[in-house]
Amino acid sequence: MSWQRARHPEQKAARIADILHAAATLLDEKDLSDIAMREVAARSGVGKASLYHYFTTKEAVFLALYRHELVAWLADLETRLGALRRPTPARIAQAMTQGLASRPRFCRLTAALCAVLERNLSRELLVDFKHSLLPLLGRFVQALQAVSPGLSEAVAKDVLFQLHALIAGLWPMGHPSAAVAAVLTMPALHDFRVDFFPLLERTLVRLLASSTA
Repeated sequence: MSWQRARHPEQKAARIADILHAAATLLDEKDLSDIAMREVAARSGVGKASLYHYFTTKEAVFLALYRHELVAWLADLETRLGALRRPTPARIAQAMTQGLASRPRFCRLTAALCAVLERNLSRELLVDFKHSLLPLLGRFVQALQAVSPGLSEAVAKDVLFQLHALIAGLWPMGHPSAAVAAVLTMPALHDFRVDFFPLLERTLVRLLASSTA
């Protein structure tokens, strides 16, 4: 695609959407660490110098993609929770897990958020990013309280933070490198294999049950 610098808000939004789509496509193809800004620029049809007009670092690109994926997951979760007729910890945990199962890209970005994406950024960008998450945190709390009325706002927030921590810790364990995966095929080492989504769901059930007890 030919590219000209966006001069209007609508054009800028379209350019950013193109960049994030390119970043998402690349992330589906390779590890985050193997993606270079020049690839994002080439895939989106934006000149590399112009790409830096929108995002100053690779981390900034994928931080924006993380927020985009978070919004999509949250909207899906609100729909799933709203459809529950008799909410129980098991059914709420299943709704959360099923939504994540259809979004491996979001899981990968969540696993990388604190250790990778929130590095190499200006203080201003970090402040803006954290502020942009506040309404989403509020939406999660409201969605969870709607199916668990006895849940306090503080506990609902704890559930989200603990869910984040579970994804960040369990995703790499459930998706090891090829070398580790090969080692874990040995019968004596099967106990170290992690089936990510079933383990996540079981852990969420226990977490939600204890939070609502």
